Amino acid sequence: MALGNLGLLVFLSFLAATLYVVGVVVYRLTLHPLAKYPGPLLGQITDWYSVIRSLRGDRHIHFLRLHEKHGTFVRFGPNRVSVNTAEGLQKIYGNKANTKKSSYYHVFGEVFHGDSSLTTIDNQLHAKKKKTVSTAMSESSVRGMEELILRNIRIFCESLGQSSPEAASKMPDGEKGWSEPKNMTDWSDYLSFDIMSDICFSTSFNMLRSGINRYVLRILPEGVNGLNVCGWMPAILRLKIGNWFFAELNKDLQRYEAFANKLSTERLALGDAAVHKDVYSHLLAANVNSKSDTPLFKPADLVGESSLLITGGSDTTATAITSTLFYLMHYPTALARLQAEVRPRFDSLESIRAGTTLSTCRWLRACIDEAMRMSPGVPGLLPREVLDNGVSISGQYFAPGTDLGVPHYAVHHNEALYPDSFAYRPERWIVGCPSDSPNTPVTSADEVAKAESGFCPFSLGQRGCVGKALAMKELMVTIARLVWLYDMRLTPGQERVGGGTRGGGIGREREDELQMRDMFVAKTEGPMIQFRQRQPAEN
Repeated sequence: MALGNLGLLVFLSFLAATLYVVGVVVYRLTLHPLAKYPGPLLGQITDWYSVIRSLRGDRHIHFLRLHEKHGTFVRFGPNRVSVNTAEGLQKIYGNKANTKKSSYYHVFGEVFHGDSSLTTIDNQLHAKKKKTVSTAMSESSVRGMEELILRNIRIFCESLGQSSPEAASKMPDGEKGWSEPKNMTDWSDYLSFDIMSDICFSTSFNMLRSGINRYVLRILPEGVNGLNVCGWMPAILRLKIGNWFFAELNKDLQRYEAFANKLSTERLALGDAAVHKDVYSHLLAANVNSKSDTPLFKPADLVGESSLLITGGSDTTATAITSTLFYLMHYPTALARLQAEVRPRFDSLESIRAGTTLSTCRWLRACIDEAMRMSPGVPGLLPREVLDNGVSISGQYFAPGTDLGVPHYAVHHNEALYPDSFAYRPERWIVGCPSDSPNTPVTSADEVAKAESGFCPFSLGQRGCVGKALAMKELMVTIARLVWLYDMRLTPGQERVGGGTRGGGIGREREDELQMRDMFVAKTEGPMIQFRQRQPAEN
């Protein structure tokens, strides 16, 4: 009799659980306030949809396809909607946006046991922390570290033109002068990580010169991707589900946390002995100058800040360098116009630095902007939670508590904003600029304004990237110096490295589009480029 009662209890429990699940599914598909918005069936039922897509690394492509199929609004989670318009950008991320960072960002604090200026959800706390980081990344602060940045760029440019003795000895006679092939994803990473470690922590990873610390280039993006996956479904962390189903993902998170702790601890040990006033010194000074008994950046906060400063400031800039070179190599007319703009403007390599002359290189800036449009450093969606009084976009009202976002890759390929969006056309950023494409008129002011309205490689508003000015200087100087110093070519036999391939899958077949893996930050491979100092040498 007891066994019979136990069996009945188990059956009733199973039945109740089943009815509950069915009830939740029916409610989310029919009665939920967001049920009217189209989207993938699994996504409308559970956030496991976002976990699965994030693990695949193609979420940016999938968002674009969803919007092409369903239009402006796509429901991709039970309480989440993706928006693909310029208006959506302003309403969700702009300075007057009635939103805050969503609960997705709690995962960063759970892993690092503290908040960073990039991930803290509380808007008032964010404002205080961002003020400190913004001061550290201000025009005057960056100007004071200009020689430090230039030193790394010099090493980068010099290294690209070199070949190992073994590689040089194997070079055919007709190929003399060309460097050995360089994987620009790797070299761009080396440069950006060396710069950020120098200016943030007064210590260089020295990746341009040595391979000792290059292991970090795998740890950081894999760790950030682990945070990205867990952010959509916090139970993965809280219930230790990652230990069972995503063992490698969990290891990546642990390695990332360990590295961030090591970075913060070593910088703290330097104290006031840092060789220059780096970003970390501003964080410590904010604690000393705080009028509150509670420090603005607690030890755990410093760890979180360290991890995000390095990843956010390095990966995205490296992707921008890589993508600019990729598209210049695949669009030789654009490269020729850039050479014609840059080379006559400067009489020496060292004269290429931030300043008035460099800022007049409009085609250079357009080439970089167009590359960041096509291959944004953060290709996915940054979720925001709607606050009291809700948000209205294109006549659609979203109630408080709804998560909204605009996927960067999708809005950057919105044909209403960027006609022929998969073509690399720097002229779309310059009013009155003639196009290299036949039968295409010069760019109008309205077209440029429309392009700018959807452009968000650094996000925007109060939560936008504080390092934008630094990144643009780094990009402008680096690309200009390479174009002035070298002739460049795709390595013969390896021209397709980095681009799409036939049979590569949906969205991955365009040979002249740099392929990315969406790991919250973008990860790429290639292109393989060779460099030859142009003759006559003018340095």
